[in-house]
Amino acid sequence: MSVRTTLLALPAAVAALALVATATGANSPGDPCPTEGAIADLNGGKIQCVGGTWRPYAGSGPTQPVSPTTSTVKAAAIFTAVGVALSQDTFSSTGKQVADVTAVRLADGRVRLYAFVNPDGIHSAISTDATGTKFIAEPGRRITWAPGGQTRAYALGGGRVRLFYLDGGSIKSAISSDGLAFTDEGVRITTAQAGFEPGGISIVKVGTGYRGYFSNLEKPGVRATRVVRTATSPDMLTWTVGPYIAGPSGSITKGASHPFAITNGKTIALYYNGDRGSFYGTLRATSTNGVTFSNERAILKGAGDPQLLRLSAVKTLLYYGDKVEGKGFGVRVARTTVNPVTGMTK
Repeated sequence: MSVRTTLLALPAAVAALALVATATGANSPGDPCPTEGAIADLNGGKIQCVGGTWRPYAGSGPTQPVSPTTSTVKAAAIFTAVGVALSQDTFSSTGKQVADVTAVRLADGRVRLYAFVNPDGIHSAISTDATGTKFIAEPGRRITWAPGGQTRAYALGGGRVRLFYLDGGSIKSAISSDGLAFTDEGVRITTAQAGFEPGGISIVKVGTGYRGYFSNLEKPGVRATRVVRTATSPDMLTWTVGPYIAGPSGSITKGASHPFAITNGKTIALYYNGDRGSFYGTLRATSTNGVTFSNERAILKGAGDPQLLRLSAVKTLLYYGDKVEGKGFGVRVARTTVNPVTGMTK
């Protein structure tokens, strides 16, 4: 979840998911920040907001941040930004934060987005047409019994949707026959199973089963190595946690967070947040076995919490968290006319 402007109206469980960036509770270096030049305390040191990103701070004045190291990650020109998909205005909210977007495509070609809307919880919006770029809010909350941070939607067919979310230190799931009214299904992966408190899970179909990816949950003021693990399941209900994908024990050694997986059947592309010196934003790496990833590429600078939605073999939308002028944090959309897995036109 991305930068949050206030927690006063939120319960403690939501606050733990919020990743607040204030003078008393800031994100880690590399995370987005709302106010240029702002300085915040972090674990006995300080960080400063520079170019929309928290950076280590070594000076006594607002003009002396530590210069970030040069990034060596190669760029891949895959997506072109389109505009704002969701903001506080979409939901008539004053919370100035819409975050953790997830998407499904409907039978008529339109797109439904689920997102956390500060301070209420999980809401949804539906696109005005099949382009999936303009949205109007749908009434009511989707998860009514919990804050429901970092949701991930999986379309089951026939209008049915399974929504994975965070609650009480676990990844849980809920199911719906129409994508609007959900029933809780319970716990899927616990902190004990993961080896850390997990963030949202992204799932792809692999053979007759499923493979998921999740990172450790980011918390305000806590600096921790960004790690990602994979898990497998025959039915999306019972999960076996597998090896680390990112972090010191993974193939993405420099760390990653908020992973989103997409596959062409042979190769899995993992999109994720990462800090690579002067580059902070969305990156992509690929794997043929779902465990060992390579060929890391910078996709979109400054973008967070990636969610991809394939419209056709070569047309894909990327929804991502970013600042929205005058409206705090929201969701933007970008599109591509190449394969998001291979980066090729076919």
